[in-house]
Amino acid sequence: MEQMTVADFKSKFSEVISMVANGESIQILYGRTRRPIAVLSPCNSGTEGKRIIGTFDGIASFSEVDEGKITEEEFLGL
Repeated sequence: MEQMTVADFKSKFSEVISMVANGESIQILYGRTRRPIAVLSPCNSGTEGKRIIGTFDGIASFSEVDEGKITEEEFLGL
């Protein structure tokens, strides 16, 4: 994992984004002590758009009807 200070990160932002796009992770260091404060890593492209319900995966499902719109009476429980 590559490491760089906040100043380096700011000055090489476009280069850092290219590195992350190519699969590298970058650790950002802060202050005189060069304390690690963040890690910039690539997204896992295999999970884009899919949300897992968790313990109900494969058991329950959810779908919206009419984009979630309800009448005022339904909202108030009348």
